[in-house]
Amino acid sequence: MCRDVKEKTETTLIRAALKGDADSFGRLCERYYPALVAIAYSRLGDRDLAQDAAQETFFVAFRNISKLNSHEHFSRWVARICRNIASDMAKARSREKALSIEDCRSLSKKDSSEHDDVEIVRSIISELPVKTKEVILLRYYNQMSYEQISDVMGISQEAVNGRLRRAKRIVARQLRRRASVEVEL
Repeated sequence: MCRDVKEKTETTLIRAALKGDADSFGRLCERYYPALVAIAYSRLGDRDLAQDAAQETFFVAFRNISKLNSHEHFSRWVARICRNIASDMAKARSREKALSIEDCRSLSKKDSSEHDDVEIVRSIISELPVKTKEVILLRYYNQMSYEQISDVMGISQEAVNGRLRRAKRIVARQLRRRASVEVEL
């Protein structure tokens, strides 16, 4: 029943937004902003750029809301827009910026601490395939349920579960591998 109420509320907001109601569109933006930041972050690896991408997504979505098909879920539609914007930003960023040798050397000289452990996990997550990384970020950084992730990504809950299991295995394997390398040194 809770899902029915949410769907009715979303449908009502979408209908109002389609008629040009900026307040309704604003409420939709508030609802999906955290998920879009996570989606963009999975492609960009930078929180500020991810927030910019999410804001750009809403600008593009508002400008093109008339193109939203009635059968299409708003969440999937804006997620697709966000993925495209973030991918474009990532391409532009990679053309503009490359890590210098000095930056790489300074990164390797970090001393071990709890902060480094977090950075190691972030590094491992950043190396995951984009779709797997996206699921991890939506689940653990945005505390979204499998059902919510399924709606946003347009995949089944079983696929969400499978991607999360695969990601956990990869992260665990990489942590063990990096830990064994550190012990050997």
